[in-house]
Formats: sequence, C-alpha cells, structure tokens
Amino acid sequence: MLLIKTVALLCSATATMAATAVVSGAIFVGKDTTEYNDSPVDIFRNPENHAAAAASILVYSANSANFHPASQEPKALGQNLIQFVTKASTFPGFLSTTIRDDILALNGSLTQFEKVIREKLNDPLVARAFRDLVPGYINDHSLTEWDLSLVVVTKPENSNTVTVKFTARLIVSDHQVLANVLIVNAERFATSFPVYKVRDFIDFFASPKVPLESKETQHGSTSCTKNQPIFKDRQTVMSWFL
Repeated sequence: MLLIKTVALLCSATATMAATAVVSGAIFVGKDTTEYNDSPVDIFRNPENHAAAAASILVYSANSANFHPASQEPKALGQNLIQFVTKASTFPGFLSTTIRDDILALNGSLTQFEKVIREKLNDPLVARAFRDLVPGYINDHSLTEWDLSLVVVTKPENSNTVTVKFTARLIVSDHQVLANVLIVNAERFATSFPVYKVRDFIDFFASPKVPLESKETQHGSTSCTKNQPIFKDRQTVMSWFL
C-alpha cells in the first residue's frame, strides 16, 4: 500500500486559486525498494515497486496539465498548478484521507517560517523543504503573489505503504495509494504511464535553483485506512485518462 501526501498520495498539498507565480519542489521520504529492471507491468503489479508507480502517475498528471516546473517560468506554473493537483488527486488509485487548511502567523523570518510549519505539521523534513523553496531573489516585481508547491511521496522502510501529499499555502491533502487498483490495472497502466524513477520524479517537480531532496529515512507518519475500497467499475479507471 502506498501513501502519497500532497504537501508523497502521495504525501503533498493543494493549490490556491489566485497565485501569480509558483515555486515547485518534491521530496521522497523513506526507502525506495523499486526494482528498476522490472518490466513496466511489474512496476505497477508489485507493491515493492509502488514508489516508482506513484511517481510515474504524478509526472503523467503534471504533463497532462501542462505543469512543468523544471522548465516553465513561475508565472506559467501559477496558471496550471490547480489543474495538476486536480488531475493527480482524482486518479482512481489515490484515496484522499485528510485535507487540512492552516493559517500561519508569520513575521518575515525564514527561521520562524520553518518553525511554524514544523509545529503545524509535526514534520521537520517537510518544513525544511518548504523553507528551501523560498526564492532568494525575485527579479520580476509584477509577481506579487507566490505559492510554494511541494509534492511529498512517502514509503516507510519495511513497509509497502505509499502516500502522497500535495501542499501549497499549507493547504495539505493526503492520499493513500491503493495497491489493489495498481495491481488489477497493471497492464493498462504500464501502457499508459511512462515509468519514472523516484529520482527523476524529484527532478521533474523542482523549479530551477530549488534544492533537490531524497530523504532515506523512516521519518513521517502514514495515514491509511484498514479496509481498502476496491474499484469494481473499470470505467472509473478508464474515464480518468480522457
């Protein structure tokens, strides 16, 4: 089972409606047990490979929404962030588990910014990743409103649970990756999603000059339900590609 948090559903956060610019980043927390020599079908069929499967679905969703952080200007990302989060979060193999919206009382200090996020989320790795997203210099002063978008994929060591988190402005959306959906639809997904390594997923979502992070640690809680819903209606999966 894979959990991604949208702040790695991934473990990561959702988008705001009116940003004029976006700085994007991604981190992986845990242990990537993917056998990259496996066939594309086995990437989706074998739960030990589901970190790469989730990464591949996220990149596919971003491409579908014309959201390309590594190559697009911040203003272009601001126009397409919502479309990306909507596409990714409605994937039938991602189950939304929690959504939270926190208001931050900030004083302009980067140290305090990181501290407040760490206390709100109880997650120092995500807090540091957000701090690393803050632009050091803004040369286009017409961009007055910025969002920091972070996608977090988590797979604890000694577990096949994967989560995805989407976060922006500390609207946090957690998703559990439903292993049964990936397994049942492995052949279709293998022909629909180009397979990306976890490292390539991190590179894809990193805005230029944003530090890239891959945390090989067990840190981070995973939220998953005891009973996984089973998608019996294959049309639910098929329609997502339209």
